[in-house]
Amino acid sequence: MNANNGVKVNRKVKDSLFRFLFGESKENAISLYNAVNNTDYTDVEDFEYTTLEDVIYMKMKNDVSFVLDANLNLYEHQASYNPNMPLRGFMYFADLYRQLIKDGESLYGKRLIKIPTPKYIVFYNGSNDDMAEEQTELRLSDSFETKDGSNAYEWTATMININSGHNKALMEKCRILREYSLFIAKIKLYGRTNDLRTAVDKAVTESIKEGILKEFLEKHRREVVNMCLTEFDEIKYGEILREEGREEGREEGLEQGLEALVDSLKNFLPDFESLYATVTKNEAFKNVSREQVEKYYKL
Repeated sequence: MNANNGVKVNRKVKDSLFRFLFGESKENAISLYNAVNNTDYTDVEDFEYTTLEDVIYMKMKNDVSFVLDANLNLYEHQASYNPNMPLRGFMYFADLYRQLIKDGESLYGKRLIKIPTPKYIVFYNGSNDDMAEEQTELRLSDSFETKDGSNAYEWTATMININSGHNKALMEKCRILREYSLFIAKIKLYGRTNDLRTAVDKAVTESIKEGILKEFLEKHRREVVNMCLTEFDEIKYGEILREEGREEGREEGLEQGLEALVDSLKNFLPDFESLYATVTKNEAFKNVSREQVEKYYKL
């Protein structure tokens, strides 16, 4: 079974710092795999990326997917808590397996088709209020509308907390993951008292001085800053939409969501024009008027 048979490697503009670090470097990805699985692989020839280039039913592409040691590994990064990760992973893996199966192999024949063993890991660095544990396991069966008690079918997503200070043993085994965690912690720290761009710039400058992702940041500083700004916006959108999720589609809920979004963004964006442009990028608020946004901006 050829890991690249029909599977497009993601070579589009990078829109995730995690994907940039681990989806572009086999050495980094193997280091992360070794840390998670307590292995010691070093030969990149044993490694094949299988990251899907596009997934039509989801906004985001999957982050890092690869075959190693007959395992199909899918590593996702999440900066906001999402209980639907098992369902997302299930759908991702279905597409990956569909494309990994060789042409001519029949699903209706008598011969058993062998497939790589699935391993789905989600690396989480969102709010500790949503996940304080070092690690947790999310189950697809929690989404089932009815429970028959048989546990006949299950699919899981293992979520690992990579906020700074968590899973220290794992961090010690993978230097890039540890330094990524420290870098994100600096952005959060400076974001409390600065606009987002300033916070990211300060985090990059300080990290370079301290040897945190030093060569990577020196080489890709502009790309990293742009990715962090984009990721921040998407994270904020996700948090706001989650908080108002029960009211989604109702006028009252949308108004509350708009007020919360504006209140959050005005702490980070320098002027009304930037804030309004950011608000209207959100699918839920793409048609709101300037007057609606300005009403909450002036509060």
